[in-house]
Amino acid sequence: MILVLLVVGGFIGAALNFGSGILGIPLVLIFVGALLGKETMQRQQRILQMKRFRRQARARKVEFDAADKRTVV
Repeated sequence: MILVLLVVGGFIGAALNFGSGILGIPLVLIFVGALLGKETMQRQQRILQMKRFRRQARARKVEFDAADKRTVV
């Protein structure tokens, strides 16, 4: 939806002033780059969160004393 508005706005701007197309293209590229960067950062945060969950859920070695060994067996 936003991309459609940008394209339509670019055509209207180009009809009013020819130089606006030259200025508008880098602005659209910056906008699209910002959206892609935001998505990438969110994806990286989810990946790091999953790594933290895996580290916390990892089984830890426990040393059993004599009393523990009697109750386990």
